[in-house]
Amino acid sequence: MKYFITLLLLIITLTYEQIMETKFPLVLNIVLVVSILLTTVLWEYSVLNKNYESDFKMRSQRKVIGIFELINAIAWTLLLSFSNDSYKEAIFLILIFWTFPLTELIMWFIYKRKKPFTLFIIGNEFILNKGWTQKRDLTELTQIQFDRFTKNLKLDFKSKSGILIKTTEYKADQIQSLLGILIEKSENKVFVPNNYEPKIKNRC
Repeated sequence: MKYFITLLLLIITLTYEQIMETKFPLVLNIVLVVSILLTTVLWEYSVLNKNYESDFKMRSQRKVIGIFELINAIAWTLLLSFSNDSYKEAIFLILIFWTFPLTELIMWFIYKRKKPFTLFIIGNEFILNKGWTQKRDLTELTQIQFDRFTKNLKLDFKSKSGILIKTTEYKADQIQSLLGILIEKSENKVFVPNNYEPKIKNRC
């Protein structure tokens, strides 16, 4: 939460300055942009420092880079560039949107080296440790779905929102073990999705 609040305040400050044309010193604008980047990186990096005493846990073998952040950054760059007479007037607003794909790229290299634990099961509690830590009671699991396009497993629960697991982040044998545990702990009739076909070979 502290990273989210910090990031929100930094973005609001820089956006307000640009829209209201308050004319902050150039150095302050640069400091704000760098601070936004550092905050997003530290938020993501905080995942690597979290660990839980658990019955089962999985390492993220790689960081999946979201295409949405890149498309969003390109779209806003084009929009702000064409809507301003001077490109310089919009540069710092544009940089805000580019901090997110840049953070994804930085974390891709960090994940490749560190391979942090990001998924845990403690008793009947499921924990997905990403930017926001998500916890669910596995006895309430009602359905497992698989999207062949995104390669995401979706876990649906009775009393809380669903959780997405990017299967491409983990080894196939770990996903198989996870599915077995999910089915065993659920108090409902849960099955492995018919369209889920794990890859036999995995790169570490």
